[in-house]
This record gives sequence, structure tokens and C-alpha cells, in this order.
Amino acid sequence: MDAAAHYRHLLTLGREEFLASAAPAVFIRYRFVRRDLSVTGTKTVTFDHDHGETLDQEGQGSRFTLEPSEIELYPLAKKPGASFPDRITIGRTVNNDVVIAEPSVSRLHAYVRQVNGWVVADAGSKNGSWLGDEHLEPRREAALLPRAVIRFGDVQLTFYQSSDLFDLLGGDHDRR
Repeated sequence: MDAAAHYRHLLTLGREEFLASAAPAVFIRYRFVRRDLSVTGTKTVTFDHDHGETLDQEGQGSRFTLEPSEIELYPLAKKPGASFPDRITIGRTVNNDVVIAEPSVSRLHAYVRQVNGWVVADAGSKNGSWLGDEHLEPRREAALLPRAVIRFGDVQLTFYQSSDLFDLLGGDHDRR
């Protein structure tokens, strides 16, 4: 079961059980479907981009819109026995706590940790990290606020704390 399916299952248990069972925070990667508005049979392509944006293809006169199709969820939790016990490592290799298997993500790309809130730092990656529009200097921690957009290489993610994630995924507030 992938992480998104696991978290959707946790929703059925109610808010308190969800928060007790879920990692304290997650990164979410939104995948989008491109819908061509200029043709009758919808042609779709899945890729990452900003939600709800309508784009023009230059010189072709065709218009398309991007609609969310799926999410990938990356729980921010420490693997048992993993290196760097005080931080959650992010990278493309399996020895990281959060594995993002994409070529633009370094083997050890970045890390996050909880210190009076959440912080993020680039670990000296080849393709860099950005928090919003700000480039992260290697090994210099920056505050990671709820719903912040972060990019590791070419991979764009959004940061959510578990209480916000429960609401985002459509959790039932009446369930006890």
C-alpha cells in the first residue's frame, strides 16, 4: 500500500486516531493532468505544475488547463536505525528517510527537523533546493511553515502538518 492510500485509510479511523498514527508532517507532490481545451476528444498528459493554471501553447493557438489527478505523499518520519538521528534525510537513495526517486534529486539532497517548529536545509545537493522562490544555501536551515512550497531539484512539494493534512484529505470531523 502506498503512503497516500495508507493515509486515506487512516482517515476512516477519525481525527484523533489519524493524528496518533500519522507522521507529524508530510510533503505532498501533486500530479496534474493536462486537458486540451481546443479539441473535442480530451487528450491528457500527467506532469507536475501549478494547480488551476490555464496555459497557451505559443504559435499553436491551442489552450489547455491543468487539473489535479493524484498526489504522492512523503511522510516526514525517521526510519529505525537510519543515520543522522536528529534529522529526517531526503534524497533519491533508499538509505534516506524520505526517498524521492527522481534524477534531479541528489543521493542526499536535503533534510528537515523539528526545532520549535520545522526547518529545512539543502545538504549540498547538485541541483539545489528552493523554499518558495528563495534558493536555499547549503546547510543553512530555514523555517518551514505550513503549506510552504519547496523544490528539491525539479520536484515541487508542499509541506503539511498532519492536522492540516486530515482536513485536506477530507477527514470526517464528526467521527469519534
